Amino acid sequence: MSHDPWTVTPQQIDPLSWFTRPLVPVAFALLTALVGITTTVFQWSIVGEPWLDVVAIAVIASACVLVQISTRPLRPMFGPRQALAPLALAVAGLALSTVSAIDSDTLVQYWWASIGVGCVIASLGPFSTARQVLAYGTGLTAVSAACGYVAFAPDSRVWPGLSVTLIAGCAGVVATVATATFCYVVVSRTQSLLRGNRAEPPAPDGPSDELARRVERRTLARLGSRVAPFLEGIADAGEVTAADRALAGQLARQLRSDLVSQVNRTWLDSVALFGRIYVVDPDRLADRMNPAQRTALRALLLSVTANPGAAAGSLFIELRGEPDGSTAVALSLDFSLPEGRRAMLLAPYYLTLQTTVDSLTWDPSRDLLRFQLPAEGSDS
Repeated sequence: MSHDPWTVTPQQIDPLSWFTRPLVPVAFALLTALVGITTTVFQWSIVGEPWLDVVAIAVIASACVLVQISTRPLRPMFGPRQALAPLALAVAGLALSTVSAIDSDTLVQYWWASIGVGCVIASLGPFSTARQVLAYGTGLTAVSAACGYVAFAPDSRVWPGLSVTLIAGCAGVVATVATATFCYVVVSRTQSLLRGNRAEPPAPDGPSDELARRVERRTLARLGSRVAPFLEGIADAGEVTAADRALAGQLARQLRSDLVSQVNRTWLDSVALFGRIYVVDPDRLADRMNPAQRTALRALLLSVTANPGAAAGSLFIELRGEPDGSTAVALSLDFSLPEGRRAMLLAPYYLTLQTTVDSLTWDPSRDLLRFQLPAEGSDS
């Protein structure tokens, strides 16, 4: 990831916050609707075409909602291409509101559309770099100022044309500067924290193979420590007694029980042997996970249990089959890490896991991670 705060988005630097915390674009959509409807209702009789304003409110609010939809998990990274549609909707809403305001008795300072444009700029903030916000905001502000001049300057008896233009573009300027500053500060400060508390990147398949070999060696050593002395004793005695036969039967039953347990153990159970990880998987659903899913989840589990700041606590993971053939997974983290350190620890693994599973969500109030594993044979 780039170290330039101007080229990194808050979503990239702090995914746990911007993917799962309050719905920022939806909140700005509601604010746009509230301001637009309130202003339109009070000015209904003095606006030329108030119904155009109603449509414009819906269009500009839908631009914010589209940002929310475009930034859902498992969607492509939000960038200029994805921003084109919300920006086009904002311009369309401005145009409709401009047509409604032409030849009306309303004043430019009561024009709700410029505030709606500011809300669109703000909704793009968490998912855009500071440079992108400046570009988006400058463009929308210029369009807003031009539309304000066309709608209000010709018949204005209160403000001269330049003042009308400045007032119409003021909300866009404030939103652009505030949002770009916000993006820069969030990214730069979070980067400085990350440099002081680096999380190891997700482990490749190599460590998982080594982990399996360690489990196998431990099992073989345990079995050998029981059987080898017994066989050596028989070889030294040169005969098999009734007591030897009874002991051989007992060892056979113990070995069979250990081998059955080993066969019934999933890869997730093997990981749990080396940390404070408790697994509930009676149907062995963990074995249905593909290599990418196993690697991402294993890296997350081991990184948390190996973190020095998480010396006390445990992980609880439960897998449950769903009627459609998919698997629901819930991971609870019982650690007393501060929220900032916990977010920085989980963020890289959260991003990796997000690319391999469905419906990934994080509830910070309960330290609960949930996701879905697609049904076997599914294309997702």
